[in-house]
Amino acid sequence: MTDRPAVTPSAPGACPQRRAFLAAVPGVVLLPGVLSACGITQPAQPVSTEQATTTVPSTTIPAAEIPVGTATSVKAGDATVIVAQPTEGEFVAYSARCTHQGGIVQVVQDLHLRCPLHGAEFDGATGENTSAPAPRPLDVVPVSESDGQLTLG
Repeated sequence: MTDRPAVTPSAPGACPQRRAFLAAVPGVVLLPGVLSACGITQPAQPVSTEQATTTVPSTTIPAAEIPVGTATSVKAGDATVIVAQPTEGEFVAYSARCTHQGGIVQVVQDLHLRCPLHGAEFDGATGENTSAPAPRPLDVVPVSESDGQLTLG
């Protein structure tokens, strides 16, 4: 029988494959987390800042319900629409859905609109966002006037 020295885990040459594997395991486990933390993912699409147009179910309301210099909320099917008359005879309409996170914008006073979720503010005459966090104006809803009636949609 040949006497061999006992091999201990700390002795040089003892299971080099096992040490290499154990040394690599933390990197293999951490690699996916490190890659995603470093931004190696698909970039998000940039948020549009352009005003869009949307449609709602056709709805008719009397033009007299919208005094000059004011805005009001109107239901058009399941949608809520802000209808305004900024100047005599000029009617505009916008989706009341906030362009930030979809809250329903409310008329605060006259042509001043505000989303109750995060405080985004809009101009009822133009739909323009006047205060963050809304990234863009309210969506335009087509409106026409004939014989004292406004038709939305």
